[in-house]
Amino acid sequence: MVLTFMTSFLLTLGVIKALYPLAIKIDLLDKPCSRKHHEGAIPLVGGIAVFVSFILCLFLLGIFKVELLPFLTGFFIIATLGLIDDYCELGFKVRLIFQAAAVLLLVFFAGIKLSTLGNVFALGDIQLGWLAIPFTVFAVIGNINAFNMMDGIDGLSASLALVALIGFYIAAGATMAGLQQQILLLIIASLCAFLVMNLFVKKKVFMGDAGSMLIGFAVSYFAMLFSQESSGLKTISPIACLWVLSIPVMDTVCIMIRRIKKGQSPFLPDREHLHHIFLRAGYSPKQALVIIVITASIFAVIGLVADSINIPEWIMCLVYMMVFAGYYQLLQHSWVLMRWLKLIHKPSSLLQNPIKRVNF
Repeated sequence: MVLTFMTSFLLTLGVIKALYPLAIKIDLLDKPCSRKHHEGAIPLVGGIAVFVSFILCLFLLGIFKVELLPFLTGFFIIATLGLIDDYCELGFKVRLIFQAAAVLLLVFFAGIKLSTLGNVFALGDIQLGWLAIPFTVFAVIGNINAFNMMDGIDGLSASLALVALIGFYIAAGATMAGLQQQILLLIIASLCAFLVMNLFVKKKVFMGDAGSMLIGFAVSYFAMLFSQESSGLKTISPIACLWVLSIPVMDTVCIMIRRIKKGQSPFLPDREHLHHIFLRAGYSPKQALVIIVITASIFAVIGLVADSINIPEWIMCLVYMMVFAGYYQLLQHSWVLMRWLKLIHKPSSLLQNPIKRVNF
């Protein structure tokens, strides 16, 4: 496992370094605009580096198996779609079509789909039957775009994916098949390498749509793999997965509801997400990142611990819906949330502007 992690981590760093000058040469750059307030043009190579290093590691470590082909093909479709979108900005309808194609590959060729929602209403397991395929396509596309929409400040989308994937890794534990354990570890290591290059070096890189959609697809794959009986690897309940994915799912759903109520397209980009509220309240991007990731981690721990000690799924669902309702109200009244955040943040100004020592 150490060899798997280090190979993926170091290879991802190497691929990012190799792609950096190429991205500048072909103008694959994220440039500041009305919605993007970062400094300078940043190469959009993080996601492609994760994809390339993942494929290389499969062969270098001898992990590749034919049974992975549906997942890898879907991975390739999403990465290519994201790369093209980064370069020339595709319409949302085109993105949805190719995202659906990638999901259907998992459904028909890997047998991975959402066939049950669990016992969330205390009436027994809810079997989706003929609704399983359309529901799976809807849910996975929603999750892919949730991670894409959360990619608004440095490291946020990748960090939230890391929280989810580490949660799945811990929850699956010894019951996880060796192959699934290795590919999950490869992606975790790649994301760690990307975060190093995104947060801690001067010549930073961004994930781009290729990366944010890619990790949304990967997280969805493992969520279905570990929550559905049909996969043969079920270790957690479907509602526990929702807890693990709380922040990206709740934020995206709430924002879409808000846009629809305003008569706008739910796919319209804006600056109304949770991380934008933190920034407007005076927090730095890194402060917002840390707070949101800690919150996501707490939700994930609550869901996984509750599931492990056999708290009834309907209770977990009820509490989740209460949390969701609270989150929705906070975003609906974002000025109130912003005022609270400013009050909480105010004492930290002493750390940013310490009192100068005076010698008498």
